[in-house]
Amino acid sequence: MYPSGVLEMSPSKPQAYIRQLCCLGLARETLLAELLRALHCIISSEDNFFVGVDACNRPVYVLAEKFSLEALDLYLNEPDQFFTPDYNARANQWFSTHRLLPDFRILDPQFYQRDFYHVVMRPNNHHYALQGGVYQSGRGAGVMVLCRPSNQPPFETRHQQIFERLLPYIDHGLETGQHANEHVDEYIESGQTGLVILTRDGTVISLSASARNLLFQATYGLFPRGRIHFSHEIARPVALQQVCVRLEQIFQSQDTLPPVSTHTNASGRFVFRAYWLNPPTRIPSPQGLGDYRSTEALIGILIEHQEPLQLRLCRAMQSSRLSSREQEICLAIADKLSYPMIAARLNLHASTVATYVRRIHEKLGTNSREELLKALLTGGPKQPGFRVS
Repeated sequence: MYPSGVLEMSPSKPQAYIRQLCCLGLARETLLAELLRALHCIISSEDNFFVGVDACNRPVYVLAEKFSLEALDLYLNEPDQFFTPDYNARANQWFSTHRLLPDFRILDPQFYQRDFYHVVMRPNNHHYALQGGVYQSGRGAGVMVLCRPSNQPPFETRHQQIFERLLPYIDHGLETGQHANEHVDEYIESGQTGLVILTRDGTVISLSASARNLLFQATYGLFPRGRIHFSHEIARPVALQQVCVRLEQIFQSQDTLPPVSTHTNASGRFVFRAYWLNPPTRIPSPQGLGDYRSTEALIGILIEHQEPLQLRLCRAMQSSRLSSREQEICLAIADKLSYPMIAARLNLHASTVATYVRRIHEKLGTNSREELLKALLTGGPKQPGFRVS
C-alpha cells in the first residue's frame, strides 16, 4: 500500500497542482513537504524525501516522510562512512549532465552490497530509488528521491519522464521561495495536533507521537540547518516553556499573560496551550512553618499546527469544479487583491476578472471573499467553526 491509501492517478491534474505550488512563493520547507506528499498522486511510491546539499554536494539536511532518526543521523553526520571520494566524483559527474538518476547501480554496480544500503536504505524500505537533481541559482541545491521497497516493481520509464518534466518547476519554487513564512498573513488549522504531559518542574512524562514530531518541527523547522545530531531527546521549543511558566504564575496569583503561546517558522505556525491536568494543592508543612504546594501536579500542553491559507486553499481546490484560471483568481482573492491588481498579476483586463469572479461565486453559491474561502476549504457552503487567523 502507498501512504494513506494514495494510489497513482491520471497525472494531468496533480501535475497542474504541483506547478501551481511552485509558483506560490511558499517557504522552501513548506513547499518541499507538500511536494513530497503530492508526488505520491503522480508516481506511486512508498516514501519520498529531499536531501539538501552544500557547495561541495555533501548532504546537510534531509526532509523526510518516514526516515528514522538513527538513519538521518548517520546520513547527515557520517557521510564519509558511506560515500567515498570516488563515488562522490561519479555522482557529481552524472548530475552535471543528467537531471535523473534512475538506479544507484549506474554509479556503483555493487550498491546493494554496500553499508549505505543495509544501514540507511533497507531499514526504511528504500530499495528502488528515483532521484532528481534540484538546482538553485545555477548550482545543485539537493536531490528529490522517490522510493519503493523490494516487494514493489521498479520505477518505469514513464515515471522518469513525468518526474523530469516537473523538476524545473521545483527549481523555480526553491528559487522564489522564502526562507520562512514571515510574509504569510493568514493561517488555518492543518489538522495536526499533539498532547504533552509534564510535571511542574518541566519533566515530560508522556507525549503522543504527533506531539514529538510537532515539537521537532517547532524547534528546528522541517529540516535543521547545518549538521545537528539527532537523538531521542525531546525537542523543547521556547513556546513550550513559556506556557508552563505562565500557568504557574497564574496559580501564584501573578499578573501574567494567558498560558497560550504561538511560534512561527518555515514549517508553519504552532499554537501551545497549557492547562492543569491535576492542579497543585497546598499541604501543611510537617515543621509547622506554613504550607507548601505539592509537586505531584501535572500540566497538559496541547499543540496545534497551522499552515498557510494559500497552501490549504490550493490543495482544496484540486477537488473543486473550478478551472485552472478560476483557481488562480481564487488564490488572488485570498491574497486580498483588488480587481485591477488581479488583472495585473494574471495579465487580464479588469472586466475579465470581474466576469471570472461572478462565475466563481455562481458555481460555489457564495457572495463574498469570506464565504468563498469557507466554501472551498470545507467543500460546501458556509460552515460554523471555520477560522482564519
